[in-house]
Amino acid sequence: MSDSLIFRVGNYRFNCVTWLKNTPPHVPILQPRQMNTSSPITKSDFLRYLECPAYFWFFKKKPEVLENIKLSDFQKELIKNGQEVELWARKLFSHGILVESRESEAIKETKKYLEAEEKVIFQATFETENLYAMVDILQWDDSNKYWIINEVKGTSSKDKKDKKHLYDATFQYILLKKAGYDVGQVNLIELDKEFRKKGDIKARKLLKTTDITETAKELEEEINLMIDDMKRILQNKREPLPCECIYKSRSNHCPAFKYLHPDVPDYSVHDIIRIGSSLKRLEGLIEGGHIPIGEVPEDFKLTDPQRNHVNVEQSKNPIIDTIEIKKQLTELVYPLYFLDYETYPTAVPIYDGCRPYQQVPFQYSLHILDKPNGKLTHHEYIHTDTESHPMIALADSLMKVMGDNGSIIVWNKKFEGKCHEDLADLLPQHAEIFHGYNQRIFDLMEIFSQQHYLHHEFKGSFSIKAVLPVLIPELSYKDLNVRDGAMAMNGWKSMMFEMTEQKEKEQMENDLLRYCELDTLAMVKILEVLQNL
Repeated sequence: MSDSLIFRVGNYRFNCVTWLKNTPPHVPILQPRQMNTSSPITKSDFLRYLECPAYFWFFKKKPEVLENIKLSDFQKELIKNGQEVELWARKLFSHGILVESRESEAIKETKKYLEAEEKVIFQATFETENLYAMVDILQWDDSNKYWIINEVKGTSSKDKKDKKHLYDATFQYILLKKAGYDVGQVNLIELDKEFRKKGDIKARKLLKTTDITETAKELEEEINLMIDDMKRILQNKREPLPCECIYKSRSNHCPAFKYLHPDVPDYSVHDIIRIGSSLKRLEGLIEGGHIPIGEVPEDFKLTDPQRNHVNVEQSKNPIIDTIEIKKQLTELVYPLYFLDYETYPTAVPIYDGCRPYQQVPFQYSLHILDKPNGKLTHHEYIHTDTESHPMIALADSLMKVMGDNGSIIVWNKKFEGKCHEDLADLLPQHAEIFHGYNQRIFDLMEIFSQQHYLHHEFKGSFSIKAVLPVLIPELSYKDLNVRDGAMAMNGWKSMMFEMTEQKEKEQMENDLLRYCELDTLAMVKILEVLQNL
């Protein structure tokens, strides 16, 4: 039995099948509610189960206690991307008919098309043995006389497949077999990460199909056991025990976590820096009852960065290594260029030369300090022309104001550096210039990520949004209409492709400019603080 099927309370472990049969008497009984207990288990339910069996139970039985299940703008965008990729995947098939109904009517419509011997059915819908799923593209193979499941994902193909995708496809494979259909092949259709847009897009070039039949067969027994377990879980009338998420880092907690673990504070050992890669350490802290960061014992073994994080939190005394900070700052060469990009990725590239999900720079802010205590100037660009390529126009603007010498200061060189690589790839005639920018980069974030400056109010984060309020509290993103990168992406998309009123577009343009400008001004002010230590 896999670890995901184990619950723990203190030092006790419970198999999730076991607690269904022998629920301890102290576990509160769920009060009767009017609900549809026969609701089928869907593909999405199965993915919830994989995340956390307790979360699955609460979603089906008591969804009102769940947190963070409302889709963010970013998640909505991912769903839209997935839907767009699915439309492109349908172009791979010369003939196909779409099931347009939903739920029970979709099942009837699918049956009608099957009886009519349709060879390709989009969104084919099935329910059997209390399992329910829609198959993105169901295809009949005339040669081999069997059905092919084509699962479409709005992701880029990778050497190592996302196991959730494999589980998802296998769930459909099992369901159709249970329903009596001969499924001879299971395919995964994804965006080809090597694709580059050049003119009109061809679906066969945009997408990559991988035969995962053998993997599905290998996973079949494991997933059948999981399905059986899910059915047992739904038969249980009592709330689950505290879930396995207690042993995961904060970002991996399920939506039922706060309800099941009310005593875990919002800031705890789950937030210790890089604890997600030290789960054995996290488990040791939890099992020892050391959940608040303030209760981590001095002799508990942590990595040096983790220990620094804990010590600063417990003492409230910052770590400020002025010698190392000044040493790093001696690398700076004037004039200083404080640079920040805003970018927009799409699943299916909009612009020539771009890859799936490539971060396309549409805006920059650039503060220039000519010498120590010298004159500070500001330059900026935002792309507003729907007919032209944003990267080409941005590059032209940037090269006019970026000098040939001087340090280019950024916050997270990996991001800005990749933007320069992509600009060099798109504009080979200027490749030397953009590669040269990367050789001049000074990552201001590293002073904080390397813990030369560590403050308990950072809460273990090295983002500029965490550092700025501590070092320069008078500067704030709170009063801006656009306050983070996700809002910037969505705002630009709306301005470019959705807004129709000119006044509304102008307001969004101004909001985006003010946000990006604050990013580079923040770096100017943070550097001043560091230089004055």
